[in-house]
Amino acid sequence: MEKINKSDKKVFEGNFAIKDFLTPGSLGMTPVVELPPSLNKFSKDGVRIFVKLMQSVPLGNIKSLPSWEMLSGIDTKTLKEIKNLVEYSSGNTVLSLAILSRHFGIPNLHAIITPDVPEHKKRLLKLVGADLLISHGPKSPDVHSNKGGVYEAKQLGLKKGWYNLNQYINPGNASASEKYVAKELWSQLGDKLTIFASTIGTAGTIYGAGTYLKSKNKNIYIAGASIEKGSSIPGPRVDEAILKLGIPWYDVVDKVIPIDTVSAYEKSLDMIRLGLFVGPSTGMQLAMVEKMIQEMKKNKTLSKYRNKNKEVVIAFVACDMMHPYIDDYFKVLPKKYFKPEHSL
Repeated sequence: MEKINKSDKKVFEGNFAIKDFLTPGSLGMTPVVELPPSLNKFSKDGVRIFVKLMQSVPLGNIKSLPSWEMLSGIDTKTLKEIKNLVEYSSGNTVLSLAILSRHFGIPNLHAIITPDVPEHKKRLLKLVGADLLISHGPKSPDVHSNKGGVYEAKQLGLKKGWYNLNQYINPGNASASEKYVAKELWSQLGDKLTIFASTIGTAGTIYGAGTYLKSKNKNIYIAGASIEKGSSIPGPRVDEAILKLGIPWYDVVDKVIPIDTVSAYEKSLDMIRLGLFVGPSTGMQLAMVEKMIQEMKKNKTLSKYRNKNKEVVIAFVACDMMHPYIDDYFKVLPKKYFKPEHSL
């Protein structure tokens, strides 16, 4: 009989079993999956496209990793004094913090959101026990401004018993992506990898992962996806708002490509229907990769990014699953994408 290591059994026991399960890396590396020709228009050009399924972590979203990293960065003495954690976010960061903070002994999570947050997202945050505070400042505030939700979170964090992690400047945000995205990716694909792509939201993922990957190979091309002006995609920021971030993404990013709403949801749907249950921000990256390769072919620069096997190997990051956005797919995409119901 084949001997199975205890860690391979994926059994978590004892009083801290749930915390052990939620600890980054508890399930091993997140998978990297190559897209088939039906999702890769450029396979005949020697282009291979891989997606790293970061949504396969226990909480189902990539933001759980920096959330854990930022909480782990609080010293023990301070941690004992915190009763209220506050963060400006309406998405996966506060969803993750609402759960993880309890395992660090913090009983309350307050999420500062703006009035435009849809009801289904508010219900999801309430479901995990978050307290919602409404900010009437700008939707994507300058992180250094004295107006808006980021500033309001910082001010509340100064109160006794309160604490603000401030994901927009917290070094734990980027270091999580270095540890759990880039190091894993390099171990999985190694020097075959020539292009890395990610969205730009807080910029933690693209900066942390991009910095590490460029340290392994300075010629790796880093592409960032922003939201095209006038469009809306949950998670990332619009083109002009990425300039207001606190993490210096521009030090590692070679190109920023804006993507529209329909393209993001359409590409996400394509992946969903082949069994990769990814959200619109992941579809946004595939749309960006297609746009980027098309441009490289037009400019005759694609050959610059071939590895020693004469292949262009691209990896992008699946950030979360489609479940929180199901209603949005039906609002954004035309009816032709969905089969009608029929009476028997």
